[in-house]
Amino acid sequence: MGGLFNPDNTFFRGMSKLWDMLFVSILWAICCIPGYFLVTLVTSTLSDPIQLFIYMAVDALCMVPIGPATTAIYYVCMKVIRRDRGYVFHEFVHAFKLNFKVGAVTGAILGAVVTLLSFNLQYSYAAVTASKDMMGRVLLVVTLALCFVLTGTLMFLFPVLSRFTMGVKQLFKTSVYMAFRHILHTAGILVIVLLTLVVMYVVLPAVFFMPAVCALLSSFLIEHVFKRYMPKPEKTAQADGTFITENDVVGEGEDGERKDLWYLE
Repeated sequence: MGGLFNPDNTFFRGMSKLWDMLFVSILWAICCIPGYFLVTLVTSTLSDPIQLFIYMAVDALCMVPIGPATTAIYYVCMKVIRRDRGYVFHEFVHAFKLNFKVGAVTGAILGAVVTLLSFNLQYSYAAVTASKDMMGRVLLVVTLALCFVLTGTLMFLFPVLSRFTMGVKQLFKTSVYMAFRHILHTAGILVIVLLTLVVMYVVLPAVFFMPAVCALLSSFLIEHVFKRYMPKPEKTAQADGTFITENDVVGEGEDGERKDLWYLE
């Protein structure tokens, strides 16, 4: 009977993981509230360039918190839920703050680009269906190609930011490379994301749980790719599970603290 109420047994550990997934999904959903306005504007009919630029600016602002939040939920799902390191709220806030600058700029760029592509699709499709215009066809093909590239890039964009330190330009370049160098992984992640969106659309309360499920399931494919680009530690510490390498010392101001390379486990 003692084992039944042991907090370390399978049941209680499983319930703890479910709570962590619920909690981090709620944190992500709160940060993504501006996304409602983004979806509304992107799906609106755009009639003139002035309206387009206004919508691009508004959507860029809406995406500012969504970029860091998406980076943070992937970070938490990997570190806390899969690797049992730290606590959800602390790690979410840590990742959000650490990646806010690059994540916010990246999110703003995505908001503006998605709005522009939406306008191009509306304009080119209308031109093709109305008058069989050749320029409309060219614009439609180019826009669809850009949508394809952007969709693939998005599958890796924020997970890459959660793991590697780089600027916005390098972040996009790295994400594009990984997405199309490992196209089967990208396709698998896209299927997970699409199924998640369908579930949240059909069952609205699922928005408070499915984001973490999506990040967790996607992480198995994403981490398989990441491991190919991360150096392996030469040895590990036995006492605390912290990886140690010859150069594994944090810089000045952090008291020579060892790095916890949990993602290499």
